[in-house]
Amino acid sequence: MSNANGPTRRHLLQAGAVVGGATLAGRTVWAQAKAAPTKVLDFLTYADIAKVEQEGQFVFYCHENEAGTAAIVDAFTKDFPKIQGSYVRAQTGALYSKILAERSTGRFDVDAIQFSDLAPAIDFQKKGGYEIYHSPEAGAYQAQYLSDPPGAYFWTGVDFTGIVYSKARVPEAEAPKTWKDLLDPRWRDTISCKIAASGLQFVQWYELRKLYGDAYWTSFAKQRPHAFDSRVQLMDRLARGDDKVTAVGEYAAYVLYQKKNADIGFVAPADGLPATPLIVGAVNRAPHPEVSKLFVDWAMSLRGQKFYQDNLNLIYGSVRDDAPPMLTGARLRDFKLLVPTNLADYVASHDEFNKVWSAMLGL
Repeated sequence: MSNANGPTRRHLLQAGAVVGGATLAGRTVWAQAKAAPTKVLDFLTYADIAKVEQEGQFVFYCHENEAGTAAIVDAFTKDFPKIQGSYVRAQTGALYSKILAERSTGRFDVDAIQFSDLAPAIDFQKKGGYEIYHSPEAGAYQAQYLSDPPGAYFWTGVDFTGIVYSKARVPEAEAPKTWKDLLDPRWRDTISCKIAASGLQFVQWYELRKLYGDAYWTSFAKQRPHAFDSRVQLMDRLARGDDKVTAVGEYAAYVLYQKKNADIGFVAPADGLPATPLIVGAVNRAPHPEVSKLFVDWAMSLRGQKFYQDNLNLIYGSVRDDAPPMLTGARLRDFKLLVPTNLADYVASHDEFNKVWSAMLGL
């Protein structure tokens, strides 16, 4: 992903560093002091496995669709059958609001959280929401794919979007080839997108506005798009012919529905594909702290990354240095990705996005 426009930030990467038993902003910094990591299955962890088995529970908050969220928890607990897993899923915006509301009332029920957007992850880090854990698996990741400073979260993969259309309703020769083609009046009332709570929708709004200016989204609003929570809803509507095209045609969703023999087509506009990292971190004051560490190590490991890439409900492109190709045989570097590089500007624009997008949808 060297040309995928990933953020270029300078980090001090000290995976597995000695951090002692210090506290930081009210958080306990989990120590890896002098002790060697333990090998479990085929990866390394600083989690105390005996305590993991005593805790025996894992609570996961995730932005992913229902099937994808369940798949992550099932895969982890299948590898560690003495752990029982549960989860809450919602789009990133709603999920973040939920965890902040819970924490404001003194509820700390979550072990690990996964967002589809850097903005809430950075904000959550500033609020002291993550535990600082330097996984022994972090050495397989370049610094720009770890939190700054490292130890709060990492990129467990990348989700990206092109354009997907219904072949039953749109001949291939007439399918939109560029992002600007979506502004053609023939797509009015037959085009879909995601709601404002979607991290990927935020990235698409931000990146296409950089390319084409505010006028692009003003024109897009005239198409009267149908907005939905999940990529499953978007693809179901295309497969049934309810819509002709979706502006948020996630590559992962396209691959899944191809496997289901849906009559759909994927277009990768030459200007690039808006992309968002999927962000995983262990949560501060987790009820099962050893399990949360083990989960982070599992998700960072080659074992976990292969799962994230190959599961049909996920198909996240891995940024791990030694990651194999995705299920399709493609790698992230095969795509021109549009990822926000000015993180301060990106985060600062989130409120404007919510206002513009809600107004466009009549909310």
